[in-house]
Amino acid sequence: MDRRHQEADRLASAFADLRAASLSRVGEPDPDEPRRRAYRRRRSRAVVPGVAAAVVAVAGAVGLVGTGTPPPRTSGTDDSPATELPSAWPSTGSTTPAPGPSATQSQVPSATPGSPFSPSPAPTPTTAAPTPSASRPSGTPSATSTRYLDLSITAPRSVTLQPSGDAYAGWLDVTMANAGTRTYDSGDLIVVLPVEATIDLNGTGIGGCFHQGQDDDTKTMFCTGDGRIPAGGSRSYRIGVRVDIAPGGPARTLSGLALTVRANVDGGFPADRTPGDNTARTDLELPGRVTRSG
Repeated sequence: MDRRHQEADRLASAFADLRAASLSRVGEPDPDEPRRRAYRRRRSRAVVPGVAAAVVAVAGAVGLVGTGTPPPRTSGTDDSPATELPSAWPSTGSTTPAPGPSATQSQVPSATPGSPFSPSPAPTPTTAAPTPSASRPSGTPSATSTRYLDLSITAPRSVTLQPSGDAYAGWLDVTMANAGTRTYDSGDLIVVLPVEATIDLNGTGIGGCFHQGQDDDTKTMFCTGDGRIPAGGSRSYRIGVRVDIAPGGPARTLSGLALTVRANVDGGFPADRTPGDNTARTDLELPGRVTRSG
């Protein structure tokens, strides 16, 4: 019985000594531990940038070895086509961290193909952009121009046609004038005719008519006009007219014939200063059968 108590007392004493040693360690920390931890952190921070700097330095050395400065040129033109980089892109010299001369920026020529080679990193264009007036060398007036177009056409108010075989035929005398001060290419003609009528423009200088449309009463053609009439001048034309109606019936009048002149400038038709005198209208008179008395 005493032996059991002695064993228990020794076990309790060992636990008490272990507890006391543990409490003494917790209460008295090692004063050098914080310093050792700080030293380990500084060493870790120093190692990582050093490795990164070494990698970047190796990459920069490889880039410098792989690319060389182009030899100086003695000619004013570049024999091989150059590739131009937009000025908004970063220069190739800015990606190399290793110190060195700034001549790496000249490795990319900034000239366009066929133009003189220029080592400047930011060239400025010397060719002026074309202006609207340069692309259309015709007489397109400026915003402050006082020149104007003013064509006119005159014709008889009516023309009497005569029987000619199985139809009626005759002549229509027309005069075109130019009172404008602006130049133009030609005076195109818009022709509207009764559906029974045709015209003959041979010998007038007007030609190349193109059918544009037709209804029950009239048909329309666009005809390329004669040459330009000098400013202040006029020009007369005799146009043949034929109506496919057999003679012998009662007299009648065909209306609807109209001739409109317009100025052609580079394929366009600018507005005329007095459009009211650009159209002439003529009625075609067809005489009836003449009966004799007695």
